[in-house]
Amino acid sequence: MKNIFFFLIIISSNLFAQNISFEKNQHIYELEKKIRKGDFQAFLEIGNYFDREKSVTEFLGYHIIHTNESNVSKRIVRENSFFLDSEIIIDSITTTNQFRDFLIQNKKNIVFSELADAFIITPFEKRKTDFQIQELTISKINLLESKKEEVLNLNWVKSNSIDKLIEQKNPKVLLILSSLLLKNRYRFNEYKDNNAEIVNLIRLLTKSNIAVPDETGKMNLHIEEDFYETSKINLVVFFANNYKKYKWNKAKNCFENTEFNILKTDTENNLFDLLSNENDSVAINSFIQLTQSNTEKVINLAEQFDKANIDFNYELPTFTYRFLKQLVYLTDYCKKKNIDYIGSKELLNSIELLKSDLTFSERRKLEDKLISNLTLNDITAFEYWSFVYEKEWNLTYSAGRILDKFYSKNWLKLIENPLYLETYLLKSKLFDDLGIIGFCNNYLIKFIGTSLQKKNYLNSLQTIEEKVNTQIKKGVELSEILIQYNEPEKKDWYGNIDNEIQDFETSFQKLLKQSDDKEKFEEDISFLLSQINYNQIGEALNSIEPLEIDTYKLYSFMNRDFGLAFIGNFEKPEIRQGFLKNYSQLDEYNLYKHYLLKSEIDFTDSNKNLDFDKIYEILKYDINTALAGGGGSTNDNGVYPVIKLLELHFKTNLNYPKKFCSSNNMYACDSRDRANSWMKYLEVHQYLKRNHNEPVSFAYEK
Repeated sequence: MKNIFFFLIIISSNLFAQNISFEKNQHIYELEKKIRKGDFQAFLEIGNYFDREKSVTEFLGYHIIHTNESNVSKRIVRENSFFLDSEIIIDSITTTNQFRDFLIQNKKNIVFSELADAFIITPFEKRKTDFQIQELTISKINLLESKKEEVLNLNWVKSNSIDKLIEQKNPKVLLILSSLLLKNRYRFNEYKDNNAEIVNLIRLLTKSNIAVPDETGKMNLHIEEDFYETSKINLVVFFANNYKKYKWNKAKNCFENTEFNILKTDTENNLFDLLSNENDSVAINSFIQLTQSNTEKVINLAEQFDKANIDFNYELPTFTYRFLKQLVYLTDYCKKKNIDYIGSKELLNSIELLKSDLTFSERRKLEDKLISNLTLNDITAFEYWSFVYEKEWNLTYSAGRILDKFYSKNWLKLIENPLYLETYLLKSKLFDDLGIIGFCNNYLIKFIGTSLQKKNYLNSLQTIEEKVNTQIKKGVELSEILIQYNEPEKKDWYGNIDNEIQDFETSFQKLLKQSDDKEKFEEDISFLLSQINYNQIGEALNSIEPLEIDTYKLYSFMNRDFGLAFIGNFEKPEIRQGFLKNYSQLDEYNLYKHYLLKSEIDFTDSNKNLDFDKIYEILKYDINTALAGGGGSTNDNGVYPVIKLLELHFKTNLNYPKKFCSSNNMYACDSRDRANSWMKYLEVHQYLKRNHNEPVSFAYEK
């Protein structure tokens, strides 16, 4: 208690010190208020703080910033003045005397500009800026027109008489709008959220997109998204010099300047604007067309849209603009090398099926069919469409398993063929550069442990693709790593220890009597179910059947603790009833075996005994991650039940927990460590009848 008391005293003292510090520097902020109203004397006076290092505490949102009077005063000056660099630069070494002398010498020329709410010397109409004017796409015009009435009724439009200037067809409205945008510039701890409305109104009134240089010197077509004020200043400069040249064109219903060269919009620009269309089909089809369009244009526009953080339809890939850059590069390469990236009608039908809600056995059968039937000539088409539909989680998880097994099965053919090898290496770079989680980052892992002969294929590959040359070097380095499945650190978790529920029914009835608080009751039931062992499943399922609480919370223990997700959704009564019937008739070993056989997982020999070579393949490849995205979790694909058969067959769990996971607030379990340990067990104890020298899984951890 004594320690808490002293702790509170220390905190109170610190807060008091901060408040005192803030109060002692309050004069700076009083000066700032006057400066923002155009008070030149206050502007002169704040320079007195330029040389002062006295501490100041500021608050930026929830952040506490410890700075000094010099930094604060200079920031205020920079936020409230737009002097040219040739006039003065306010930086860390600017002194009080230098600033005072500058103001005194230029007092007659310094004005407070109403266009910027800032002090300037050189008027905006006497400044110069580069610019480009681009025609708006039809889709952009239609979008802006649909929102015109809503925008013209906004408060900021009416309070600044924007609506009246538009009615009068007065081109000064363009200058006023650019001025409002500049006034919206970021100031310390201040944010304005109507920049897009301002810029879109300019676009609508001119039927064009005006680009000016940003802080990097590049022409910026998305000024509304620019954090820095350089592009906003340049837009004011542009209109200060040119707004009088704009005349109202009644036929076009916009202001027009016939002196300017307006760049015509092209297909790529129009498609980029359609990426934000609310119609999913329109957005996706536009994305697909862009991946097959002019590479240079698409990459350039993608970088612009990405930097400006322009919104896009949710159904498009997670990082739409990054995906566009990589996929358009891939399709361009395919065109040059005569590689099919579209695929056959049969393949496209299979992809549509993988996107749908198939049963576990239906999905696995289709995946295995594709693994067997796909060739190195059409695998690129499968990858291409899998990335186009990255948001389809069913597909992206299936794609992860399919591609992992396919490339290992076809590895020798791949590395012996220069075109296949070059294409694979290029994809390893392009997919890694997507910047998203998933097997897409792990293509090079297949080179781990490559034999000397196979490594020579890498060293002898000649290509003009720089992206490929980079990957060759990495592949050679990986080829020298020996394949090892080290003993992982064994894990344990609550609910997998020996302190199991001895009498489930007694514990359950006790909870029922204390069920006044529904939320607590749900938590207690979930905890109780996470403690049971296999022999108590039947009793538990029968006891909780009448409960009217969230079915996922109620039955998730069957999937997360016992790895039975592959047999169906236990929230469905028919699944539970079918399971209980088999549970009552079969022991643990034969129950798991029954459902594995029913799901058509091939793990036995012709006599229905365990086939350890087939099991080894399952352990190696079937715990899969999504090809791209997918939330980062793994699909067990029935591997835990296979491991459970091994544990029961060999009468050991290799010191792993008794259950797959713990449904009591644990969400990230998978069987990969167990699988690696059992792979090593089968190798060491010589239960394998053939060599398993195919490349490692994409899931292999270096």
